[in-house]
Amino acid sequence: MAIAGLSYAGGALAHSQTNEVSQEKIKALISKSFDQPNLKVKTSPIVIEGKVAIADWTQGQKGGRALLRRKHNDWEIIACGGSGFKDPEGIAAIGISKEIATNITAKLKDAEAKLSPQQIKQFDSFDGVVNMVHDAKHSPNSKH
Repeated sequence: MAIAGLSYAGGALAHSQTNEVSQEKIKALISKSFDQPNLKVKTSPIVIEGKVAIADWTQGQKGGRALLRRKHNDWEIIACGGSGFKDPEGIAAIGISKEIATNITAKLKDAEAKLSPQQIKQFDSFDGVVNMVHDAKHSPNSKH
């Protein structure tokens, strides 16, 4: 019985390390994609549900949320948005399953509960949804 408990704890630890590695890869991807010489992107918090992630970001006075998916060991940004990414329907409209959309938006709500109203307002300020890959579904209310 003790061996099973140790095995489970080890599995939980391994999952935590994978989550940390994923968060670092996501931060690096967003920085590589959007950093400007005198204006770096700050990415936090990041929530992950399976192979889907939402990363809150700010760059100067601007802000928003990036929706990402993992392909093999790499992450890709599939869309950028604002307040719509707090709604499971907004996430599902981009082609994410309703179950994952519901779970990840709940994680986002928990992560953002620790932040100031000003930070949330900055993340919400991104207007519309910009799809970053050609095979993503287009939301009917996308503003390109």
